[in-house]
Amino acid sequence: MLKFNADNFEELQEEFSQKSLEISIEIVKSVIEGLEMGVDKVELGVMSKIDMILSVHSDSYLEALRTNLRRCEEAEEFELCAKALEWINKLATKE
Repeated sequence: MLKFNADNFEELQEEFSQKSLEISIEIVKSVIEGLEMGVDKVELGVMSKIDMILSVHSDSYLEALRTNLRRCEEAEEFELCAKALEWINKLATKE
């Protein structure tokens, strides 16, 4: 689970920009794990200073995978990309 140290939303936005690859990889890993476990929601990160939890609900799994696949490719996480593409195809056929 990701931990964010921002004190406000402006700092959080900056932290998101600085950690974009790490965040995308965590999103894809967590969504795949959630799909494999059949859960309705995965928690990705904690923003304790702002008292927020970053999560993805099952109705957004496909969008989350599609949105973050490119950054996983940039990070050369090719095995993760292959798993993500499998799930994208499975979920897309259910639409």
